[in-house]
Amino acid sequence: MADQVANPFAQAQGIASILEKQGVFAPTELTREDIIKQREMVSGLPGLGPVDYSADTQEATDFAKLQFALSLMGRGFASMGAAPQPGENALGAVGRTLVAPLAGDISTIAGPLMKQRQTQRAEQRANEARLSQAALTMGQQRLGQTDAARDKQFSLARSLVKRDYSPTKGLQRTVDGKTSDFLGFITVDKLTNLPKYVSIKNDGTLEEVPSEQLSEYRKPATVTALKATGATREPRVILVPESDGKGGSRLAKRDVMQAVQLIPDTTKGPLTQYSPQLFWKGSDQRFVAIQNGKYVNPQSGRHYFPSDAANYKDPKTQRLFVRKGLTPDQLVKAKGLFGKNIEIGEGVNQHTLVHELDGTRSLSMFDVKGRTVNITQAQADEFLTVNKPTIEEPFPAGGKRYGTGAPKSLTVTTANGVQKTIQAVPWLTAPGVIKWKEIGEDGRFLGEKYQGQAWATNTDDTIYQSLRPVFDKAFQSAVGRRTDFESEVREKLGKQVLTQADLKRLAPLTKEEDRTDAINSIINARAKNLTGVTPDDVVSVPSEVLQLDPRVKAMATVPEGSTSLTREVVNPRILQPWTRGGENIQLGTGSHPGLTQAVASGDVLESRRNFPAIKQAFEQAYGGARDIGDAEERILLFSGLWKKLPGVAEGQGARTLSDSEFRIAFDKATAQYNEAAKEFKPAADINIGKGAQAKNLRGALDDDTDALRDGMIMLRFKDQGGAWFSDGTWLAEMRGGGFGELFESWSSTDGTAREETYANMPSDKWADLAKPDAQLSAADLALKRRAFEFMKERSASDNKKGAKIGLTEFERAAEYLGALSRYKIRAFSMIQDSRPSDKDIEILLAAFVGNRDSDTTTFAKLHELQNRHVNSLNRKINHGISLKAVFDPVFLANLDHTSRALQRSSVRDVDPRPGGRAAESAKLFRRSSQTIRSAAEAASGRIIPGYRGGAISPMSGNVDEASTANLYRRVVSAAQEAYPDKTPQEAVTEFVRQGLHLTRFLGVYGTSRTAAPAVQESDGSFTIR
Repeated sequence: MADQVANPFAQAQGIASILEKQGVFAPTELTREDIIKQREMVSGLPGLGPVDYSADTQEATDFAKLQFALSLMGRGFASMGAAPQPGENALGAVGRTLVAPLAGDISTIAGPLMKQRQTQRAEQRANEARLSQAALTMGQQRLGQTDAARDKQFSLARSLVKRDYSPTKGLQRTVDGKTSDFLGFITVDKLTNLPKYVSIKNDGTLEEVPSEQLSEYRKPATVTALKATGATREPRVILVPESDGKGGSRLAKRDVMQAVQLIPDTTKGPLTQYSPQLFWKGSDQRFVAIQNGKYVNPQSGRHYFPSDAANYKDPKTQRLFVRKGLTPDQLVKAKGLFGKNIEIGEGVNQHTLVHELDGTRSLSMFDVKGRTVNITQAQADEFLTVNKPTIEEPFPAGGKRYGTGAPKSLTVTTANGVQKTIQAVPWLTAPGVIKWKEIGEDGRFLGEKYQGQAWATNTDDTIYQSLRPVFDKAFQSAVGRRTDFESEVREKLGKQVLTQADLKRLAPLTKEEDRTDAINSIINARAKNLTGVTPDDVVSVPSEVLQLDPRVKAMATVPEGSTSLTREVVNPRILQPWTRGGENIQLGTGSHPGLTQAVASGDVLESRRNFPAIKQAFEQAYGGARDIGDAEERILLFSGLWKKLPGVAEGQGARTLSDSEFRIAFDKATAQYNEAAKEFKPAADINIGKGAQAKNLRGALDDDTDALRDGMIMLRFKDQGGAWFSDGTWLAEMRGGGFGELFESWSSTDGTAREETYANMPSDKWADLAKPDAQLSAADLALKRRAFEFMKERSASDNKKGAKIGLTEFERAAEYLGALSRYKIRAFSMIQDSRPSDKDIEILLAAFVGNRDSDTTTFAKLHELQNRHVNSLNRKINHGISLKAVFDPVFLANLDHTSRALQRSSVRDVDPRPGGRAAESAKLFRRSSQTIRSAAEAASGRIIPGYRGGAISPMSGNVDEASTANLYRRVVSAAQEAYPDKTPQEAVTEFVRQGLHLTRFLGVYGTSRTAAPAVQESDGSFTIR
């Protein structure tokens, strides 16, 4: 463990400075050859090549001189024959014919020469400026590379600090016999507690350096007088356990440094003192051991072996294993010593260092996968063995036959009153639980009455003896929970075992609560023999608390006599999410601080069995000022504090908290629970969508389920509502016949009727006409009768397939048109626009009313809409879960039954006539059913802080009264509608047994709800014959 650095930023700066000195990420320095090459490259660029301006100037001067000489010669020769003019002497003649013309020639030559020299000087200055700019640019690029290197160095330094790396010091590295100074970095692996050395390459990558290549730098020894010294560090080589990756371990040599101080003046002469701290070589990081969750200085012989101690043989390693047959209390202690994840049969390694001269100085060290454990030899003898125990195969999911004896013949009476003889064998349904089962592939478990008869006639004592380990273990656990006994009485009872009579008494009991009561009865009888006092009866809590409330039992279980495919009327995940399928459970998202641990179903059941003691200890801790309710039970469960209450902790192998300690811990967990609850909101309080599509999540989900119902109504009644009059003119004729309030205009994009047909869309008045007569006003009833007479006469006169219709067909047609009318409003949320145009609505709904109206177009459009609404429903459910939405349990139950109804409709409610497309619809409905069921499963059974959602309390089994009552009223209403002559309880039982659903796509006048028996198909759907 390294000394903590108060300022990580300063530590990162220090490491960055080291990396800079080592040249990590530094740009490559230019050599002389690189510089020459760079210059050549620059000089080769256009406009930057070398120019010899002096040569150009000399060349121009020489050329001017040549011109001057030629001019002189020409003028000289010309003046040689010139005679003086009158009044002119000879010198004047020379001046006139030679000097004057020559002066003009010189002027002509000198002018361009000067201009050329000025141009060259300007070009020279410009070229020198360009070269300077190029050099400056290259210099800036070099500086930019240096700055980038510093940024990379600091970034790497921060990364090393975060990973607990620190610089090494005073180390040398020897590779292939060559030794050089080593400046790298060291960290200690948190799993193995061993050091790891690395060096940093120039590109910033880490290279691990074997510890064997490193050694401390040692100064040459000098002879000095004996005197007191300050603490210095001396190297040592120790042996520490290291995992071999296969569950075992090996001893590995590791170099450490130990502080040493010389004290010369003592009564016994010079004394050398060694510090208890060990440091990994080349660093200030300490080698530490973990004991009871704290870092401590390692002890020789317990956490490491000294390799430099005299008179010790080479260490030996032996593989040991956790014993089989440990009692629950012993297993708890073993997990406390070796780690909570240790299991029966797992290996523990023992390393022994034997002293050659004195055996009492021999050392033993134990580790689990390279992690040292602090145990004594006596503890090792108690919990470990040299022989690896045989671990039985996992218990099969469906149980297995027990024993090989002959089947037992029993005469039973079937539900129809017929007597028959069956063959039954004992069947192990769980470890220690045997039930008699009829032989054969379709064999069923015998009822309670015949279970008792089978056990009463059993003569095979080996069956009872085989149950002894399980029952003795249950007996010992029950004794440990009897905190009402004195510790001396519990100790004596804990050493006892069950008799053969006890085993025969317990074997026939299949319910865990019955068996618990029987075991406590045995304990009470034995305690009375020991003390002479009759103990009070122990209050036991059933393992399955669903039996505590008949409403919950009726909704979340299936009645006797049901088939194996019968499902509960309410998904058990809603009412009982605590022990679903043996899965681990978590609170909310599983990431709430202080409440993140996953709870096993076994812990839930154990807390239920201990609930009376939990309730008593909780109320005592708060002095009766705080009751234990559903929220308190959840907090106790997910914080694990229930295991630390007086009267409970001992049986759970946990430390008992005092009342004040418990209150502090529980109040802290309560605050964390309340904080987690703030993250969740009811679906009705969460807004989704924008513009015209904006609404709350619950409303959006209800819209999709309503749309599914309308789609099913239209699909089932389309032959009466849409395909009577395939010419598309009957609506217009009806509107013109005085039925204007049943229709409304559907304008085109220019505000006028695009076609006559589209100017006659059904209004929502049709939904009123679909109701029974008794529910209509006088005016609506008269309108309904007139409309019916018109349609009946019109269909009969045209000899269409709607001929000879009755009032029921008319009402179904009215439902079809009412559903179609609702789709006009629904278009506003279905079409992704702030305000859908009439053309958009026309495209959406034209398949149902118009010249193109036919079975084919209607069928295709309805299937398209079905997929659309199902997928929308699924997306919104999943979106709501991601937004931490809380869904009402009644909504979840209805959603589940929507899935079931779609599955059922795929077999029973599809038009079976030729051309009715039953197969296509069946595929669609099954696919839709599975999508909705998956969404309902995802939203159900979530344990949300602050919201019960219909769930019973995890320990006491108390019901969520409001949600349970709402759910039960919903079920009773549907059940008594199907079975009006039965009592509510009988109706619910038969409703579940027959597999009926809360949601049925039948409209007002669908199929009648009769009590006709249903036949369940192999895929789980139902057919009513």
